[in-house]
Amino acid sequence: MAKTRVLVAENHPSIRENLRYLINAERDMECVGVAKNGRQCIEMCRELLPEVLVVDEIFPGADGLAITAIVRNRLPEVQVVMYTLNPEVCEVARRMGAAGCVPKDVPYEVLLGALRQAAPAPSVRAH
Repeated sequence: MAKTRVLVAENHPSIRENLRYLINAERDMECVGVAKNGRQCIEMCRELLPEVLVVDEIFPGADGLAITAIVRNRLPEVQVVMYTLNPEVCEVARRMGAAGCVPKDVPYEVLLGALRQAAPAPSVRAH
């Protein structure tokens, strides 16, 4: 079974590592990398071509909304899921092309579900 390739772009180090661990613990997903800032996130999206990017709204170098716009414009095959403390951002993120938006105060299963929903169908994957 092909695994959904996920890139994590998260501001906080412990959340970043928790997300990497949680994604890698799933049988159908793998975390292909973690980004600490906006520039690194865009570079890693170009290099690694993840199927799904989970991005923090508050992020050094470029906020999550700016990253969403850049990724959706330059790498439309990469689906974006916003991960935020501010659920009001979700509507804006969706208008910018985000496949999903998950508040940080919900259980991790909700985020994992959003990542699965954003992923392309298995027959579409090139990996």
